[in-house]
Order: sequence, then structure tokens, then C-alpha cells
Amino acid sequence: MQSSNDVQEAPHRKPSFWTRFLLIINFLVIASLAGGIFWTRYQGEQKQQLLTKRAEIRYIEIQRQELKLFALPLAWSVRKELMRFNYDQIDEYFIELIKRKGFGVIMLVDPSGTIKVSTDRKLQGTPFSRSYPGMNLGSSELVFYPVQQGKSMFMVPVMGLNEKIGTIALVCSYQELILP
Repeated sequence: MQSSNDVQEAPHRKPSFWTRFLLIINFLVIASLAGGIFWTRYQGEQKQQLLTKRAEIRYIEIQRQELKLFALPLAWSVRKELMRFNYDQIDEYFIELIKRKGFGVIMLVDPSGTIKVSTDRKLQGTPFSRSYPGMNLGSSELVFYPVQQGKSMFMVPVMGLNEKIGTIALVCSYQELILP
């Protein structure tokens, strides 16, 4: 019979140098692979966000270009009626436009800065600068000013034979880019 003191425990052996070396190398390889996967995903997400932002900016630029193309024939139509002092017809044009998606307030401002025709009846007869301070009516080319997030004010000059006879001011909202 052996006593508990007689039982000899097997000596605890240290793993060899090569075993430890392989364990450390395996750990480092797995850690670097996992880190590489996360880093690649992070870079992909950053690139995706950058491309999305660029696409949104380009989409807004395209919408602005479309409005510029649309503004020229509108100015010609308003010019024709303005030279005849036919404000009722101009009002009809504006009412039809306001029914379209994306158009907000549409106004005709005379050279003195008074709003002659507006889809917002409260603005008619008031100075343009009171409602929209800091916006220049004097430009002889189409310009736009940001009004709110996703909206801009377009200023379309209406030119007579020798001088500017009015300005059309349109508030337009941009369509949002919807990605899948």
C-alpha cells in the first residue's frame, strides 16, 4: 500500500522553445488576419460614405442645371407678358408652376425691389429685401442662394430690350438621392 506521500508527481515540464514559438506565431497570424479584415471593412465603409456624399452633391448640381435650363424660357414668357403689363397671365404661370413638386414661393420683383406678383399673396406689394435680406436682385445672370437645407432661391433676371425689367425669384427644393 502506498501512502499519499509516496506518490510522486510527474515533474511539470516547460513547453519547448519551438512549441512556444509556433503558438506565438499562430496568435500573431490570427490577430493580423482579424485586424486586416476589420481595417479593410473600415476603409470600405469610409469609401462608400465618400462616394455617397459625392453622388448627393452631383445630384444637386444636376438639378440646378435643369432649373437653369428651365429658367430661360420662363423668363422669356414672363418678359412677353410683363411688356404688356399682363400681370394676371404671369400669376397664372406661377400658379401652374407652384402645383409642381419641388417649387415653393415664386415671385416677380420689379427693378425697384417691390414684389409685384407672388404665389404667397401676403408678400405682394412688399419690398423683397424685407422678406429675403442679403439677396442681390441686381445680377443680370441667373444666380442661386441657399435658403434652407435642401432648398435654394433662384434669381432669374427678366431682360427687356435695353435694360432689366424684373426678376423672377423661385424657391425650389431638391429631390433627395435615394440609394438602394
